[in-house]
Amino acid sequence: MKVLTTSIFSLLSLTVFAQTEITAVSSIQAQATIRMAKNPKRCKYFPASAPVTMADGSVKSIAEVRVGEHVKTCKDGKTTVTQVKQIDVFNQPTSPLTAVYLRPVEENAPSGSPIVPALMLEATPHHKVQTNHGRKRMKKLAKNDILYHYEPSTGLVSSWKVGAVQANARRVSKAYNLETVDGTYLIDNVMVANN
Repeated sequence: MKVLTTSIFSLLSLTVFAQTEITAVSSIQAQATIRMAKNPKRCKYFPASAPVTMADGSVKSIAEVRVGEHVKTCKDGKTTVTQVKQIDVFNQPTSPLTAVYLRPVEENAPSGSPIVPALMLEATPHHKVQTNHGRKRMKKLAKNDILYHYEPSTGLVSSWKVGAVQANARRVSKAYNLETVDGTYLIDNVMVANN
């Protein structure tokens, strides 16, 4: 009887241990899409506060976005929705951010019209954005390159031109990048590429 009781307890212990291992493996697999970047060279990322436009039109900082959530992007001059499939997290990244200042493209703007405030987009120099000439790295942008901006008030996509590019704008202690199914998403309503 004692041997039978000991065998039952051993079997129960092994079952609990196996279930714990299965749960741990499942948890690791669920988190496999959140990657801590080890090699900081030529990394592509945004500051933690970079505003991402979600599928419902709300805005979250890139640090708050989760794998599986849906975000807005642009395709063929219209907004569409894509899903986040991976998040890269960078602790103490070494590359300083590049700041790009944008203004709306205004055709036939009368002289003396009020100046529209500039929009600033910050990312690493190697991060790509969608332009009228295809995808370009932030550091390769030139004055008057055109980027695409989603207008939440109208739901339309408009063209914004680069006014200035500032290298080594600032450093951050933590940074993020999203990878989406469509390969693009919106940061501060400007269309950016995954890589």
